[in-house]
Amino acid sequence: MANENNVRDQLGVSATIGVTDNPVSTILNGLLGAAWRACSQHQTHIALIEAWGLQGLAEAMRIRTADEPVTIGALLNRLVDLDGTPAFTIEVPAIGATVREILDNDMGLQRHTRPLLNAAAEAAGAAHDATTRNLIEQILADEEQHLSWLDTEIALYETLGESLYCASRLQARKANAA
Repeated sequence: MANENNVRDQLGVSATIGVTDNPVSTILNGLLGAAWRACSQHQTHIALIEAWGLQGLAEAMRIRTADEPVTIGALLNRLVDLDGTPAFTIEVPAIGATVREILDNDMGLQRHTRPLLNAAAEAAGAAHDATTRNLIEQILADEEQHLSWLDTEIALYETLGESLYCASRLQARKANAA
């Protein structure tokens, strides 16, 4: 039986691993903890935004985060394919109390995640695991789109101010009639 240690990996997520475990399993467990944290933070923010009557913003956020359960499933499947065991810790989400705090907290999460995903992709590549590297690079591409959307939303908030920004996000946009 492997000697177990509590490790704080480069992703900042605790994972219990055995000394003989595959390093890619550690990477995947770290990403799983980060993905669960992001998912819980985003879902909480969507619920708050919706409760405040900002249906348009809630729907836009829901669209941007709809793939998170799929990402978690893909990471879990890859971990199991490598005979790894899920062993991750979910850090406390940063929940905003205002629309601006929500946007800022989500931006902070995205900015924190980007270099971690880059490092994880490089580590998977160094371990000669192209499949895991490709998976992580796909996740990174999606995170880049979310980051771009948040940049735009924060710029709009700053330009319009809180009242006009929130007024512009009250209702979901309807599809154009053809």
